[in-house]
Amino acid sequence: MKLIQTAKVAFVLFTMTACCSGAAAQSTTSPISAASVVQQDYDALFQQMYKNPSDLEASFKFAEQAVKRGDYEAAIGALERMLFFNPNLPRVKLELGVLYFKLGSYELARSYFQEAIKAADAPDDIRVQVRAYLTEIDRRLARYEFSVFTTAGLRYQTNANLGPSSLMVRALGQDAILNSAYGKRPDWNMFQTLTANYAYKIGTRGDAIEASFLGINSRQYKLNQFNLGLVELVVGPRIAIGQNASFKLYGIGDQAWLGDANYFSAGGGGVSARTTLGDRGILEAFVEQRHRDFSNSSNFPTAAQQTGDLLSAVVTSDVGFGSVHWTTRVGFEQNRAVFDYYSYKRYSIDMASPYGFVLSVFGTPHQFVFAPTIGFSWANFDAPNPIVDPFQIRNDKEQRYGAIFDAQVYKNVGLRTQILYTKIDSSLPNYTTDNFSVSIGPAARF
Repeated sequence: MKLIQTAKVAFVLFTMTACCSGAAAQSTTSPISAASVVQQDYDALFQQMYKNPSDLEASFKFAEQAVKRGDYEAAIGALERMLFFNPNLPRVKLELGVLYFKLGSYELARSYFQEAIKAADAPDDIRVQVRAYLTEIDRRLARYEFSVFTTAGLRYQTNANLGPSSLMVRALGQDAILNSAYGKRPDWNMFQTLTANYAYKIGTRGDAIEASFLGINSRQYKLNQFNLGLVELVVGPRIAIGQNASFKLYGIGDQAWLGDANYFSAGGGGVSARTTLGDRGILEAFVEQRHRDFSNSSNFPTAAQQTGDLLSAVVTSDVGFGSVHWTTRVGFEQNRAVFDYYSYKRYSIDMASPYGFVLSVFGTPHQFVFAPTIGFSWANFDAPNPIVDPFQIRNDKEQRYGAIFDAQVYKNVGLRTQILYTKIDSSLPNYTTDNFSVSIGPAARF
């Protein structure tokens, strides 16, 4: 089961402060002085812009402050005035497109984005941003929405079978020496993953019928008993709440294979809620319940003992502050199996900080993304396993450290490299493991 959890873990905060020594000094004597100073600065910028409309620096500063205050209309007015005096300002056109995009005026936004890259000498970073926004506008205006991400390649693991770090283990409560054939063993595999999302939009509020598919396949070179396959289908309606929030009810179906034999099938459902965090990003939470039926096989003759119900509660966020970007996943799982020593509570947190940049390769701009990742988990089992140790309950602490590097090759096709180090410290030596993996292969987004 650990292999399935490992295969499904995917990863998938710019702080700005203003400090004014004069205002700080005043704040000790007046609780409203800081706000007053900010308002005075804003008013002064407005007066400076009003008295001297051709002062582009003042207009841009005013627009910047207006955006921070959420007054997009005032910012738009200032930026459009700048274009009246100097029409050749692609970054101002980009900012206008972004503001109209935030207001939901997608056609106006499109016109400004197109104007921003009309000149032959438009900077490469502006072209990349404009292409992303134009793609998003097309997506939002389409009646149907469909996206696919797929990757494949080769992976090497130092512990492909998740064998214990030491051959000294526990058996029936006593120390025992494990046969070396069952210790940690390295291996290569070929892997493919596919995620697909589809939405049929109902009206313009944001209501939709959504479906998502996940497929994972890996074939080991030597340890064929760990060949892995997984498919998951999620379907349900999303209902909009205002302009920035929604909730979704959905059904779930899973099927997993291990060692080319049926491992488990599952069915269940869930509910999720999603909201935007202003201009910073997205926050989503969901709760899911599955019933999983495990099947015994020649390689895993006791797998059926894990049959039971799995409850998952997860909060995810995708937040950006300027050049700093964070994705976070905090989760809780409660598994209730037929045999209590397979029942557990698991807490986890995973974080990634993707950083994107553009480099010119052979005269053509290419996009690159580097994302360091880190994660921790704590799992506490309900009862001791008498076959391992009838008096010691299993408790695991897991650490995960890694990085993903995506390099654009051509349009939506790139090359993905991923490294990951996983270490589990357990109260029982049978489950103390570590594994280093590195993978590389093509990736495509549609």
